[in-house]
Amino acid sequence: MNVSHHVMRALSAVARRQVKGAASVLLAFGLVAGSVSGASAEGFAITEWSARGMALGGGAGGGMVARADDPSAVAYNPAGITQIPGTATQMGLAVSMLNFDISREHTGETVSTSNQAWPIPHFYLTHQLNDKWWFGIGAFTRYGLGSQFPDNWTKYSGESGILSNALLSSGIKSVTLLSSTINPNIAYKINGIFSVSAGVSYTWGYLSLNEQYSTTDRFSGLYHVDAAQADARIHSENGYAFGYNFGLHARFNDQWSAGLTYRASEDMTFHGQTRFRFSGEASGIYALKQYMETCNADGKVSIPDVITLGVMYKPLPNLSFEGDVAYTVWSRYRNLTINMHSDKTPKFFEQKNWRDTWAFTFGVEYAPIDWLTLRAGFTYETSPLQDTGCYDYLVPSNGRNYYTLGAGFKYENWTLDLAYMYIDVRDINYSDKLGEQGGIPMTGTYNGRAHNSYAHNFGLTIGYKF
Repeated sequence: MNVSHHVMRALSAVARRQVKGAASVLLAFGLVAGSVSGASAEGFAITEWSARGMALGGGAGGGMVARADDPSAVAYNPAGITQIPGTATQMGLAVSMLNFDISREHTGETVSTSNQAWPIPHFYLTHQLNDKWWFGIGAFTRYGLGSQFPDNWTKYSGESGILSNALLSSGIKSVTLLSSTINPNIAYKINGIFSVSAGVSYTWGYLSLNEQYSTTDRFSGLYHVDAAQADARIHSENGYAFGYNFGLHARFNDQWSAGLTYRASEDMTFHGQTRFRFSGEASGIYALKQYMETCNADGKVSIPDVITLGVMYKPLPNLSFEGDVAYTVWSRYRNLTINMHSDKTPKFFEQKNWRDTWAFTFGVEYAPIDWLTLRAGFTYETSPLQDTGCYDYLVPSNGRNYYTLGAGFKYENWTLDLAYMYIDVRDINYSDKLGEQGGIPMTGTYNGRAHNSYAHNFGLTIGYKF
């Protein structure tokens, strides 16, 4: 028995050293991986901040605003980290697979953006400083975009109507907006019920837009040239924004908890370059070069304020319900403008004028046995579009429903959370509209609709409490 006891103690010591080493690796990986992101949520928001939050309904609240009892609370409600004793960490990855089809009335053709997968990593660390103060830091993604279309899918082919007077037909080939937010927070436990938090954030961003242009019959007739095409890539790697956030958490008793958070708006500024590549006949290329010149560019993306409120009810020690409401001020996102530092090249301009949105989340968590927790949730999001007509291929967004499931596993100080999320996106109608650039549009949409829009998202989060 003594020999077995000493062997077990030795093995335990080795295990503890391995855990500490693994935690250090997780920390390093989390801070690096946080610089990569993907796409999926209302507007261009990303809410896949943890597998547990995804399983409890997703959305900006994630069924976690009132719970807020694991390190991912840094993203959902940092005031709740006062419920976590000692030091704890989590890291993980969500994968979003988005699909939507766009059909054009003028051509009768349908293009698809299927078979695209986007990784969305996250990392959190919380530490109890003393009986009153806690520190938490997170690296996660709040905003992103990603879609790709076939070459020249909006190429002019003798359409009538608004296109009969167009000099160019234009269409987006791809868009990628990657971002990562680093968010340190301080939380203070006022008393046995209330806790508050405050934090600052730095968001790094990468933006790439690939727009394609084709000359029309009118262009060829007006300038007496042959057909040509231009491929424009607007590219920036140094976008950035600063922000701040506040949180409030209340644990009234063993049954009832509530949370309230506010994340301030941010203006992400981009500086980069626009490059043009030309193809087709020499005469047409020469004419296009009079309007399109490789040059530096700059722009700004407005990231909206978000307010979340959550209430949790726990009728049994192993059963809890939470309802969240999130209000996102998308009305701040008035337009997307990219200024070209060239007298020849028109600016890239898309009018938005979105409206504010609401998200309503309900999540349930049940632990039938000590080491297993089952989760399910639902989120309903309203649309940011002002009306049924849309002039923006960048964001195929018109309100969404989230259906979510997941499970959590515990072993000693380790946790493993898994989640599946299905997002159903409502259809969008597109209307004919050319860019307001004196006949040389840098953007444009055509009569049609986006349909068969959905996403399959998967999440995995590993946690350890020291």
